Amino acid sequence: MGKVAEIKQENIVCAALEIFSEKGLEQASMEAISKKAEVSKRTLYKYYPTKESLFEVIVERLVSNVKVISSIPFNPAQSIQEQLTHIAQKEVELLCSPCFMAVARVVMSECIRSKKLAALMVEKFQPLDGCHGLSQWIQDGVKAGKLEVTHPEIASEQFIASLKGTIFWPQIMAHMPAPGPEVQLATIESAVKQFIAAYEIN
Repeated sequence: MGKVAEIKQENIVCAALEIFSEKGLEQASMEAISKKAEVSKRTLYKYYPTKESLFEVIVERLVSNVKVISSIPFNPAQSIQEQLTHIAQKEVELLCSPCFMAVARVVMSECIRSKKLAALMVEKFQPLDGCHGLSQWIQDGVKAGKLEVTHPEIASEQFIASLKGTIFWPQIMAHMPAPGPEVQLATIESAVKQFIAAYEIN
């Protein structure tokens, strides 16, 4: 794919995200997307035959961002605190990204409206093995004799939820600005401390 084509597709996806944010998937039109992207409808349909196909690209972006977190391996030679802090920092960096927030807001609102789209999200996220792959990291920690966890997926959900309670949900639900570095650091330290107290083997 040439550079010009890549730029056009990026403009189209960004335009679609903006239109979906304003109008929702059902009320959005391909004409409005083509105008926002400043491309002809012929060019738009060349790359994306339907607005649903555009929405799938947006979902894929959300999944690909999450996969970055899920790919962090367990390191037996490094302390649990250091590893978990690194994972949490990557998660918080992602959650505070304006682009990720915009994508997440659109995807979540459409999934609430449509059972079909909700099923698509479940299908896309299933290969990640638990919450952001953290459950696999926990399982490897158990095998290494560093953690004692009966239900890795529950522990994973709890850890991510302790971050999202301050950094994700207020921004999604109340459109609050992303918290500053001090709040981010305090949230990470609290989440890591709780996890270690509950699961690390001394």
